[in-house]
Amino acid sequence: MIAHRLGSAPHRAVFAAGLMLLAVLPAHAASFCDDLRALAGTDGEGAELYLPVHPATDKATCGTSLSLAGVRDLNCYWVFPYRSETATEAFEAVIAEMLVCLGAGVVQSTDQRVNHPDAYDLRLFEVDGQEFAVSLKDKGALQQTLVFVRTPLTATP
Repeated sequence: MIAHRLGSAPHRAVFAAGLMLLAVLPAHAASFCDDLRALAGTDGEGAELYLPVHPATDKATCGTSLSLAGVRDLNCYWVFPYRSETATEAFEAVIAEMLVCLGAGVVQSTDQRVNHPDAYDLRLFEVDGQEFAVSLKDKGALQQTLVFVRTPLTATP
């Protein structure tokens, strides 16, 4: 009956593709949240995080660092062409997924204190005393824009 209303084969193909996309979308969100939970419970070795908008292909590069406060952080990032719309879309998608993963009690804030001339946008998320950060960083000298997710290794979403 639906196929009859859709008419031509191209319309049916677009409709079928849309149904397949709808069936897959919730799994992507769940995967990002599951990956985020897994990151928090690791020592940083073997950490994996996939971009919510293209989880099958966009695996982040992850590593650890020592913050100025002496806390070990886990950092995961994706590299994009400099100041590209794709980078902005990825940044917004990670923020949206972070809000879903951390739930209703999350407090979101921004922190723009940075000492370099390139563009920078940082969103901080705090829930139950745990902090997560998502940032968009333009690196002019490298002609790259980076999207970062950072969390202390003790965090549990």
